[in-house]
Amino acid sequence: MQLMRKIQFNHKTVPWFLAGASVLAFGLLIPWLGFYQDDWNRIYYFVREGNDSLRRYFFYDSRPFAFILDQSLFGLLGVNPVGWHILMLALRYFTALVLLKGLNLVWPQSAKANMLTAVLFMIYPAYMLQSMSVVYALQWTMFLVYLISIWFMLRSIQQPRHLIVFTVISLLLTAFHLLMVEYFVGLELLRPVFLYLTLGSHPLRERLLRTFRKWIPYLLVLIAYVIFRLSFSQLFGYDRNIPEVALGLFTQPLPTMGYLFQSGLQDFVQILFAAWYETLQPSLFTFAQIASGMIWLFAAASFAMCWFYLSHLHVSEADADRESDAKQMVLLGLFAVLCGLLPGWAVGKTVFTSNPLWNDRFAMASMLGAAMVWIGFLKLLIHIQSRRIIVFSFLVALAVGANLRTALAFKQSWEKQTRFYWQLFWRAPSIEPSTAMISDSEFLFYMGVYPTSFALNTLYPKSVPAPDMNYWLFASGEHTPAWNDLRLGAPLGFQIYASQFEGLSTNSLAIDFAPEKKQCLWILSPEDVSNRSLPALAYEFMPASNLDRIHPLTADTALPDKAIFGSGPPHDWCFYFERADLARQSGSWEEIIQLWQSAQEAGLNTDTGYELRPFIESHAYTNDWKTARALTLHADRITGQMPPFLCGLWDTLEKNTLSSPQRDKSVMKVREKLHCEEE
Repeated sequence: MQLMRKIQFNHKTVPWFLAGASVLAFGLLIPWLGFYQDDWNRIYYFVREGNDSLRRYFFYDSRPFAFILDQSLFGLLGVNPVGWHILMLALRYFTALVLLKGLNLVWPQSAKANMLTAVLFMIYPAYMLQSMSVVYALQWTMFLVYLISIWFMLRSIQQPRHLIVFTVISLLLTAFHLLMVEYFVGLELLRPVFLYLTLGSHPLRERLLRTFRKWIPYLLVLIAYVIFRLSFSQLFGYDRNIPEVALGLFTQPLPTMGYLFQSGLQDFVQILFAAWYETLQPSLFTFAQIASGMIWLFAAASFAMCWFYLSHLHVSEADADRESDAKQMVLLGLFAVLCGLLPGWAVGKTVFTSNPLWNDRFAMASMLGAAMVWIGFLKLLIHIQSRRIIVFSFLVALAVGANLRTALAFKQSWEKQTRFYWQLFWRAPSIEPSTAMISDSEFLFYMGVYPTSFALNTLYPKSVPAPDMNYWLFASGEHTPAWNDLRLGAPLGFQIYASQFEGLSTNSLAIDFAPEKKQCLWILSPEDVSNRSLPALAYEFMPASNLDRIHPLTADTALPDKAIFGSGPPHDWCFYFERADLARQSGSWEEIIQLWQSAQEAGLNTDTGYELRPFIESHAYTNDWKTARALTLHADRITGQMPPFLCGLWDTLEKNTLSSPQRDKSVMKVREKLHCEEE
């Protein structure tokens, strides 16, 4: 104990503490994370169409200059997900570190509070999309650029001999982040406040005048950007993010102000309070799964490490408990939360009411203010430092746990994605272009229809010129014609960003992917109508499914890009099933027999009777009726509602094979056991 009391950390260890907190919150699962949602759009354009299409994508996204950064990042990192996730970890860390250096210029006598603010900002649980590495690398890079520009601005005050150089650098960085992405334009309104707080104890009038004079160059850049942004549609003929709400202040001032007042209350509560409820809601206290318990262990370890470090941290402060700094921090924090929300509000997007899967992005810029509010209140309300450290360590533990829990969900999403991509490739090594894939739902979480479509087009080589795409996923009956028209044959099409798809419904593939039901990927055909284990909606589009769109594996078949998709999962049961289902298309019964024998030697089998179909057929068509019968009865035992499907299968086998004593005996016994005549 005496040794522990003697341990002291000085200010030089603060960056290491920040690094440790960032790794605990964001780094532990990096090797198992992949790509998600809008990551796939950019990956597709870079891999399959090149820089010209990537440039067009950013134009359609109304961020034409962002192409410069993404092109550079792709050139540096390629398409390996680990590299992108390490980049995101580094960006998050350096953004917090630069923030700390800036806060130390604003409140030099509150170094410890500034450090706590930087830590809380870095892991604040209002933004939980860290694992979307490609799409949000732009935003986090620009957040870092914004804070560097603030630091240079404040340094120009403290070092007058470098005033011009530092001001020019700061202005260039300001213009750069504004042109790249609009997320942090609202935070530009914090500049005069930072300037005012840094200018010292001059008389109020003089201080205000000096603040305004130093702000003028930045204000001019901001005004120029706003004019440019409002003129975007006139300049380029297109604007995806028209600031309709901002314009509504002039055309419909009262309704717009009412909307903004309501949005403000909702978003402030969401960011400052509800975000913390999500870290501590009762449903999280379940230890049925090992992962859940491990997350709480890491949260507890984070608490202990944070408490120990802060309890032994010695930072030179003239007055560590200055209430004036804390009050300024709270007020500036509240204003910063407001400023961070302004860009989203301008286009009608709020944290509270937007899509709950992706609304976190609108809270990103406000995390800076939220962290200041909480640290300021802790300093004002808890005057005993040891108690303040305990409360702060508790917040850190909750935030680390929340970020780990979210990363675990993204990890599970990537595992499901890669299972789908590889099973699809095993089942369909080559698919004719202009093929639609139709499912009953969006079966990949943290994805969506069009990201999955971009992923599918990345999985296979491109065979049609841009802007056309080979494949597209249609789910839940959206963007499809009436089911009767779809079954008879109707055009299917979709257009987004710099891409479009055109096809016919009769050139589609019906898919069902439900690994949570212990199933492999099923590519369905009209003959599967008697399979009663399918979702209800599948029976509507399944009759249009055309397996002739699939071609077998050949020597020149292009394998999935290992940098993106990995080398593939181990050859489990689904490998043998998908390969057997592919061989079934061409009647390669001996190949299927070999696959069955290999699966049996590996001790693999299925929990789903439907997946035994190719093996039942292969044994029947090679006159091993005893094995075919045994597999059929096994399929009935392990899966309910199988008799209609199995009876229909044996009717087909009887029609397509020659009579023999063994065959006729097997047909009779199967019909008797399954009560086929009653079906």
